[in-house]
Amino acid sequence: MKRTTAFVLYLIAAATATAQSSDTLKIMHYNLLNYRNSTAQCTESTNNGDKKDGYLSIIAAHIKPDVITVNEMGANWLNPNKILTKALNVDGVTHFDQAEFTNNSFSSLTNMLFFNTEKLVLKNQETIAKDKNNQDLVRVVDVYNLYYKNDEALQKGDTIFITFLAVHLKAGSTTDDQNERALCTEAIMNYLSDHKAAHSYLLSGDFNVQSNSETAYKNLTATGSEDIRYYDPVDAPATWNNNSNYTNLHTQSTHVSDTRGGCFSSGGMDDRFDFILVGKEVLNNTYDVKYLDGSYHAVGQDSRRFNSDVVTPSNNDVPADVADALYNMSDHLPVTLKLVVKKSNSSVQPFSGVGRLMIRQLPDQQLEIRFPESVVEGVRLLDLSGRTVMEDNQKSKTNTQNLEIRSVNPGVYIVEVRTQNRGTLITKIIITQ
Repeated sequence: MKRTTAFVLYLIAAATATAQSSDTLKIMHYNLLNYRNSTAQCTESTNNGDKKDGYLSIIAAHIKPDVITVNEMGANWLNPNKILTKALNVDGVTHFDQAEFTNNSFSSLTNMLFFNTEKLVLKNQETIAKDKNNQDLVRVVDVYNLYYKNDEALQKGDTIFITFLAVHLKAGSTTDDQNERALCTEAIMNYLSDHKAAHSYLLSGDFNVQSNSETAYKNLTATGSEDIRYYDPVDAPATWNNNSNYTNLHTQSTHVSDTRGGCFSSGGMDDRFDFILVGKEVLNNTYDVKYLDGSYHAVGQDSRRFNSDVVTPSNNDVPADVADALYNMSDHLPVTLKLVVKKSNSSVQPFSGVGRLMIRQLPDQQLEIRFPESVVEGVRLLDLSGRTVMEDNQKSKTNTQNLEIRSVNPGVYIVEVRTQNRGTLITKIIITQ
């Protein structure tokens, strides 16, 4: 492939911009408690699907999320559309869409993702279905790749990717239950080790863990490299179960004694089962997506719920109609957080300037990467879906390293540069003919 030698594009990792602005995305996770799934205890009389649509519409209207991941949706491909049309796109709201339906063939409950189409596009999705022994997980883990809808940037081939993983770990306190949870989270980390791309990652779900010391939770937060681990935005390692010091994080159970014939769990609020964890890149704002400090919240939790329900005493966190909807919808509370997404248009800069990453396309079909402040230890070229196109992991011993691009098609790419003293730098480039 021949490339013009006259055109050289330099992009600066410091992201000097002609214009910058930001947007806020609100993320919500919710266990819907056998939504349109019939069991011996959860029937049309004790857990009516049409009524739940009404409760969910009240909750969603109060929270106003941009992304919703859910657990315990009945395994019927019609169900997500019912949530979409009866609970989300109602009362003048029209911007929600859904992911594709997926499920283990033997599971009666599934995950799902809904998203605000005014801000986000679902690019693709996949599942993690097997453990390390190639055995079926109790429930599949769903992986959703979305990108931020910035029309000006997209016209230039640029975008920001956010990957959401939705998981529902096995319930129960037996050794077998804990082992099943551990196998699932191990499968998640193995997947990330092989597939984690230049995206911002979040993991949401009903983990069914009582402590940060359980293997399943440690697999997510304390194993593997720091770059693939997940982090708790509120940084609260503890035994959360029946611990009044963590009432602000308790999400289960919304009922004390009224179990609706055994459909709802009882005992009041004393467990933190529901989580949204974030990747290190979200805490560090590596890819222009950052967790908004202090935004993590268990909706309906005003820290006065310990061993009580969500409506009594009167709830100081949400209006009475929302508290009633939370009480009737599920025995879990939804959890939310906010992400700040930076929108910027990088400007072209000359090949000079101390303290900046500089990249240029050479006539001999190579990229020259230079970072004056540190030794370059490796370079990776990724496409906009986050897949590795080219990689050179040899330490250069200097502040310059070249990457062979002879077989790379023209287009917009992400360049990831690992440095000795300044960590990993990320920018985007256009490779020309």
